[in-house]
Amino acid sequence: MELLFNYIDGVDNFLNDQWLKILLLFNHDDRLMFTFGTSLVHTVSFLIGNLFYMYVDCTGKPAWMLKYKIQKDKHFPVEPRRFFWCCAVVLFNEILSCVLIYLSYPIMKYTGMSCDQPVPQLWKMYLLYMGFGYLNDASFFFLHRLMHHPSIYKYCHKMHHEWIAPISIAAVYSHPIDHIFANFVPYFIGPILLGSHLSLVWWWIAIAQIDTCGHHSNYHLPFLSSPQYHNYHHVKFRQNFGEISWDCFYKTNLLFQKSIEAKRDKTFYCLTPIDVQYPDETDKNKSE
Repeated sequence: MELLFNYIDGVDNFLNDQWLKILLLFNHDDRLMFTFGTSLVHTVSFLIGNLFYMYVDCTGKPAWMLKYKIQKDKHFPVEPRRFFWCCAVVLFNEILSCVLIYLSYPIMKYTGMSCDQPVPQLWKMYLLYMGFGYLNDASFFFLHRLMHHPSIYKYCHKMHHEWIAPISIAAVYSHPIDHIFANFVPYFIGPILLGSHLSLVWWWIAIAQIDTCGHHSNYHLPFLSSPQYHNYHHVKFRQNFGEISWDCFYKTNLLFQKSIEAKRDKTFYCLTPIDVQYPDETDKNKSE
């Protein structure tokens, strides 16, 4: 146990040393760190989560990626005109996100965000991170479901569902109002309500963005979290509004639970595609 505690202390010291360098880089300017730094983290993490998938979507290469594609008959590669229009909408929403980050600085400071040293201990960061995740899941479920209300859907969220077979960058292909309430608010509701050190806010945004892009990629790759659950939502619309716990509670994933996609909804640790591991028996019956 002593070795474990010594290791944790070493990690804490390392994180504080690195954070001091960032503080010096921004001249201890909290506003600049949050507005520019958070916008930079937001943009760079979005690019990291998308660049490889964008290359595949544009070129259809490498060819071996097709065997990991969930909806294999769509967008391999993506039609150029549709792809570039998607990029234009996404660029607008990324700029909108940066504006919202700038406007949210006073709120973040009011609710307890800190930029100074020391950074929180690892166990505190873990608890806060779990809290961010819970609030993100809850707010996304209810706001996303609200966007599917008939009086709102056709004006806002329908745009996002133009991609029945989504691509990673289409994670933020949406109407600006939809982007604010279904994308931005769930990301930031945890940091706003719980208060946090800025370093954890940056980690949270980066991981959440990369994960969201993967869940829209339409590729179920080895060792990565499964995108089957949200992909099914893009196919069926009225199923799988959020994370599985909320959908189970409100019984909004009953069709999914009976589907072959539910069996495939897991991380796998081999190179055999998940649809080969769990073949669709109905397809076999049709071919016979």
